[in-house]
Amino acid sequence: MQRRLPRLPRLSRYATTLVLAAPATLAHAAVINGLCRSDLTLDKDQLASALIRTYPVSTAYLSVGRDPAPLSSPRALVAWLLQKRAAEKAAGQACQGDSCNVEHMAEEVQRLLDGRDAQIRPSGRSEAGAFFRDDSRVALSCVKSDAAPTLAYAGSALGMGVAATAGTATPVAGPATPATAPAAATAQEAGWMDHVRVRGNPDQLSIDHRDKAGFASVERARVALANDDVAQSRTNDVVVYAGYSLDKRAMAEPGSTYEAVPYVGFKQNRVTTYDAGNPEITTTRTSQIGMLSAFHFTHPDTANTEDLTARPDYLVNNTDGSRLLTVNFTLTPVRPGRLNDFLRWGNGLAFKPILIGQSRNGIYINRGDPDVYDQHRDFIRLGAQAGFTLSSTNPALPFDFTTTYTGLKALQGNRSIHYWKSVLTYNFNQNVGLSLDYSNGLLPDSGDPERKWGLAVSSKF
Repeated sequence: MQRRLPRLPRLSRYATTLVLAAPATLAHAAVINGLCRSDLTLDKDQLASALIRTYPVSTAYLSVGRDPAPLSSPRALVAWLLQKRAAEKAAGQACQGDSCNVEHMAEEVQRLLDGRDAQIRPSGRSEAGAFFRDDSRVALSCVKSDAAPTLAYAGSALGMGVAATAGTATPVAGPATPATAPAAATAQEAGWMDHVRVRGNPDQLSIDHRDKAGFASVERARVALANDDVAQSRTNDVVVYAGYSLDKRAMAEPGSTYEAVPYVGFKQNRVTTYDAGNPEITTTRTSQIGMLSAFHFTHPDTANTEDLTARPDYLVNNTDGSRLLTVNFTLTPVRPGRLNDFLRWGNGLAFKPILIGQSRNGIYINRGDPDVYDQHRDFIRLGAQAGFTLSSTNPALPFDFTTTYTGLKALQGNRSIHYWKSVLTYNFNQNVGLSLDYSNGLLPDSGDPERKWGLAVSSKF
């Protein structure tokens, strides 16, 4: 029986069907088919999927450590597993449960690379740990289109199952883990700083920085210099939302989780207006407080997932005296390799299609000063955000570009939303960059018109 863990990884790929596959269904899985392409090359992703199904690992093994498993593809996951186990062996840790299954993966791959399966031919010598990496040029070819290599250690995996409980030896695959291993694993668990989220959009506070596909597209907190062509003004802009993620909790379906992120937000604009001829300087400040509830849903028979967020928010405008209470929802369907997930190209670029359902609903507790009173009407808006992210996978060109269009129909209130935003960022590192952005349309939160470009020092955590 598996234990329900207090912290689970974001299983947005291969959640239960690949990672937690029941070994009892693989009793005769010694031969695998369907690995060969039309040109007789062996498909590394298909081989990795077969290895994960035959030698399953639990969420416990994936969640331990500061560098969690990449779940964007079976090939990336197996490469991570082999590297993790190699580091454990180098530290003198004997295999147990999950790690013994990973050792079997490595042994199976090495058999193929050494030419010890008559159905498969290697193109060169390589180590199993390097075979699945993105920079590997070693390939395997099939002797015929229906070649079916064997998995020599499948029987051992069936006798073992998934991770044994702490302190329990695995009788089939090897001796018990040394007493120091559980302590070492605990020391590697995420620290409190891993729960801190700093973003430029409160709807994205649920995205963990270790979720590479999601994190690449989040809006950054920023300090910007901007020019607004509509208002004939120049703006010094500060936007930041900071939250702290509470521990994720498991829900009924394995891999499904709930997470709460309380947060505060702050905006300050120093606007110099030239419309009247003489420059006029106005400083405005708004502050927000809210709670983001994030639900992650997995499915037992597919790698598809859905992320639903609900975000009550209270906004105070210190300039016009208005007070706005909103309840906002987003729905993000993740379809691995197709939607809201990165597609890697061979030219050093990765492409991520974006489609997110949105609903924004607001009630003005105080409509503010008389000159803005009529503009502040309660609203219900429903629609979606669509766009894409283009990200460089070449370390020498650390940039990403995101463009999105938000369309929200006013079911109540007098303003539907049409808002386009594009951001090009040069990344100094994963967290800090220099961003050039352009926006045009009606702001999704307030419905106010905007046409603005800006240069900003931006950051996300």
